[in-house]
Amino acid sequence: MKRYFGIILVILMVASIFNTTAYAQNSSQAKVTKDSIFLDGESVRFNGFNISGSNYFKLRDLAEELSGTTSQFDVSWNGQENAIEIITGKPYTPIESEDSKYYSSYQTYSAKPTDSRIIVNGQVQSVTAFNIDNNNYFQLRDLGRLVPFDIDFNNNANEIKIYSKVPENVYRAETENAEKSNAVSSTFPRWSSTVESYLVSNQDHTLSVIEVNEDVAIDTYDADYKLLDKKTIDFELPLFGGFYSGEKYNYIAFGQENREENNDKEVIRIVRYDKQFNRMDSVSVKGGASFTINPFQAGSGRMAESGDTLVFHTARSRYTTADGLNHQSQLTIIVNTSSMTVTNDLGRFQKNHVSHSFDQYVLFDGNYHVLVDHGDAYPRSIVLSKGNGSSYSKTDLFRIPGKTGANSTGVSVGGFEMSSTNYIAVMNTVDHSRVKEYTSYEMVGLDLDQRDIIISVLPRTNSDNASVKQITLATYVGSDQIASIPKLVKITDDKLMVTWQEFDLEHNRGSLKYVYINQDGNSIGDIKTVEHFMLSECQPVIVDKKAVWYTNNNGMRMFYTIPLEG
Repeated sequence: MKRYFGIILVILMVASIFNTTAYAQNSSQAKVTKDSIFLDGESVRFNGFNISGSNYFKLRDLAEELSGTTSQFDVSWNGQENAIEIITGKPYTPIESEDSKYYSSYQTYSAKPTDSRIIVNGQVQSVTAFNIDNNNYFQLRDLGRLVPFDIDFNNNANEIKIYSKVPENVYRAETENAEKSNAVSSTFPRWSSTVESYLVSNQDHTLSVIEVNEDVAIDTYDADYKLLDKKTIDFELPLFGGFYSGEKYNYIAFGQENREENNDKEVIRIVRYDKQFNRMDSVSVKGGASFTINPFQAGSGRMAESGDTLVFHTARSRYTTADGLNHQSQLTIIVNTSSMTVTNDLGRFQKNHVSHSFDQYVLFDGNYHVLVDHGDAYPRSIVLSKGNGSSYSKTDLFRIPGKTGANSTGVSVGGFEMSSTNYIAVMNTVDHSRVKEYTSYEMVGLDLDQRDIIISVLPRTNSDNASVKQITLATYVGSDQIASIPKLVKITDDKLMVTWQEFDLEHNRGSLKYVYINQDGNSIGDIKTVEHFMLSECQPVIVDKKAVWYTNNNGMRMFYTIPLEG
């Protein structure tokens, strides 16, 4: 009996050796990946391993990082099926026992093929996976295919770039000029700054992005948002003041400071280009004629044209006055483009004087140009001026409470357009009944700067203040959300779109909202919601029955499109 027991024991020992050898042969060596990992342009840190030349990552790490994006997925253990189950489109549910063990890049680790099945949305999938320290690691390309998400390997820079799935009607575009974000914010400046992001729809069905960095960069894309051409234009003066794409020509305004108050010094130069951005000619404004020491100061600056007339409506800080101060006000420049000469008076107090002017808009209504300024003093209102350079009528589109010259106004303008019957300005505003005092820095009495979305409507044929109608499109004061400064997009003379971005009270970006309005400013239908869209400084344009704009964020450029109704 002992003899038989000894034989059995030897057999078991030999079998154990063979099983151990076989299991060891199925194991692979894993080394910590040395590549930098980026998700949607942001650097992320979690364990990754290189096994047999391929990258593997912990499933739950990826699920946690992708949660909240278009590629989010949840992970659970299906005991009945002895399977790891992945459900795409669901936010990740963390488990209590998760840890973040340190792995040395100088060591080699044992990676054992996992014997668990993988189920994705109810379907068993063939996926290469390994178990390292009781955690499952999946090949990145397999997960990218199943979840899905996009992957870009930059071997020269040792970078792995993971991109969440692009939503419907959104396009990721190639560029070298997306380092500076232009996404809208949940906070509101007291005054505007020069617009540095533009989108132009060209006659050959291409789109051009004009963007200001150290130079003026022009990226041109085809109808599928593929990069066709790129070029740059050097600044002719140190400051950028604005860009405009006219019917026949393009215009760029440059400027420079004149602290010394030199009457003969050029402070603004408006340069004309052909549609291929070849320089043609320019017109200059001197310090003495315009009383300017700092062009474009605390303003946005916009242009419009009608026939041979170009209007550049901007801002400036003026020569020192008797009180020892350099006051800021609007500066309106009217140019005859047939001769490239300035035709209006540029003195201290123009006929359409607004001080301070913290934002500027301009359009043409027949032979008259129509201007909108955000004034905090003279007047303290969102004011519309209509005229021809020598005389103007003025209308307060929105009167702002508070003392004259208090920079904090609680109002930000987001757009100005003309319909078949009305002038329409879109803006946001605080509940002014809650403000105890307006100062140069804050609105005393408000715990949170929340603002409602409103529009002001003025008939084109009546400039009386009593004719202004204000309509509230969306209420946010007292809610659990913040609305960005809205945009106004003209579709036709009788239909426009208002769009804005929502944020939570922690300033995390939320949904994009938009609503159609008619020529009288009344809503057409309900407010619509789009997830995973990002509004930017760029004014949307209408292309092939779509509203189109671009946004730079985390080093990426995305084109967003909203197909139009009707």
